[in-house]
Amino acid sequence: MSNRNGRVAVAPFEEAVESPAQRIWSHRLSDVSPETRASLFSSDLQTLEHEFGRFDVSEENNCVNGYDARRSYNYDFHERSRSASVMGSPYPPFNGNLVDVPFFSSNPFFDQSPWSDAYGYMSGTRNTLLSRAKDRVESHLLQDVIAKGSKETIDKIFDNLISHVCELMIDPFGHRVFEKLMEKCTDEQITRVLDIVLQQPLQFVRLCVHSHGTRAIQDLMRSLCSVEQIARFMATLCHVALLLTKDANANLVILFCFNHFSPSHSRYLLEVIVQNCYQVAIDQHGYCMLNQCIRQSSRELRDPLIKEIISNVVRLCKNCYGNYVVQFVLDLEDCEVTSALSKHLDGNYVQLSYDKYGSHVVQKCLENREFCSRRIIAELLSDIDSLLVHPFGNYVIQTAWIVSEDHVRNVLLYHINRNVSFMRCNIYGRKLLQKLNLWT
Repeated sequence: MSNRNGRVAVAPFEEAVESPAQRIWSHRLSDVSPETRASLFSSDLQTLEHEFGRFDVSEENNCVNGYDARRSYNYDFHERSRSASVMGSPYPPFNGNLVDVPFFSSNPFFDQSPWSDAYGYMSGTRNTLLSRAKDRVESHLLQDVIAKGSKETIDKIFDNLISHVCELMIDPFGHRVFEKLMEKCTDEQITRVLDIVLQQPLQFVRLCVHSHGTRAIQDLMRSLCSVEQIARFMATLCHVALLLTKDANANLVILFCFNHFSPSHSRYLLEVIVQNCYQVAIDQHGYCMLNQCIRQSSRELRDPLIKEIISNVVRLCKNCYGNYVVQFVLDLEDCEVTSALSKHLDGNYVQLSYDKYGSHVVQKCLENREFCSRRIIAELLSDIDSLLVHPFGNYVIQTAWIVSEDHVRNVLLYHINRNVSFMRCNIYGRKLLQKLNLWT
């Protein structure tokens, strides 16, 4: 059986005293005047509360008008207990009080519009509204209420959810409610959210690394309007920036800062990343973020990062992730950047060719039009006998053969012919001869 709100109703209690609502429904609707209805409900309010107490609304009997109080309060208990220890908001024990149990009226004389308390979205306890925000179906209804509701409605919803805002931000459905709520909040309300989110740096980091939390943080950043709000947020972000750069979800927050805030606001964040550029570049997530920063940022933000990368270029070339940062900078084909890189790499091409990751950078340099391939090949010729049969060096020689002109290619051919007998006995030498069509 369902009531007018579509909620499942429980079976009536046995031997129950006739309630005020039952008195109205026992008469024909046309015979009851509005004054009589109001009188019945106002005079018997204490009786209604007494009935809830007599029905023993407790953990043992927790279903009232189709609402499972235990499930709402104790939903995912272990997860909430764990998050409560982080967020500092443990839940009080359920005491069976009427205030803790929402009552969904099925009285047709109440206003059943989506913006009324009778609809149930502003009534009840904070835990009740939180459970609805985290529900797959009701979260969409609550988003509609927020989108179309009045300021009074928004204020009621906000006051009910503010103490659980961190839990809401990491929920699969709740973070969508948070997004809608941020679009409607006043500056004062946004400041209250900011106070809670930034209260503990570790809590802020956990929100940023969460797949839903990082989106919620970006929604909060879009809502920041005043200089004071942005300054407070950036101060906390700079404090934990190095941690955030090493997570795939959290580094999206840093990228959003560079794209959304002005250079004056993100200046200190840039300084933190520049100071720790090498550590960021050798991380599996940090190097991706660094490449995105270089690609999307203005020259004012990009140049300090590139300068720091160039100063560490040899070490980065030998790293499994850092070499991608160097290759990305090479792909920019900036004359000034290329010239600076060339000065730092000169004299290191041979040792990089022997390295699994550095050999890729040497190949990229040979293919780059801004680099002088003749000079690189001349350096490689100093140890070409070993490079011809090396697991990684032979790939560098292959690229050198492809990009070389007639005179330089003849020099390479001379050294290959001189070592051909030795190369035939080596697996990598044979592959090189086959690749260059010199195997006979």
